[in-house]
Amino acid sequence: MKKQTLGHQSNHVTKSERVENLWKKLIRQETDLSDETITWMTRRIRLLTEYMAYGCALIAYRKQNGDFYMARATLVYYETCFHRKYDIERIQNHVVYWDIEQQGWRTFQIENFLEWKPVVN
Repeated sequence: MKKQTLGHQSNHVTKSERVENLWKKLIRQETDLSDETITWMTRRIRLLTEYMAYGCALIAYRKQNGDFYMARATLVYYETCFHRKYDIERIQNHVVYWDIEQQGWRTFQIENFLEWKPVVN
């Protein structure tokens, strides 16, 4: 992956690293999770968004009301529906996905993410 520089930083930082660092700050503000757990979550969310661009995933997360939710999700239709490429830098605190069973676009808050796995048909 090509490293991109930021004007005020002397080190080279990838887009993924920038996004994961932003997500870590956001999750840290909203939870009392350990740094290890937050690092794990941000990496898993990044891998999830990369996977959903081409496939279907089973996502587990907590809804805002605290209820547990599992969704079969994809981003395959994102570019067609929104007329732009999916960009992880646009994720501030919600991850958007197409809910296959509900047949609609949904989001979850990054701090409520639990886990995901690929769905193989």
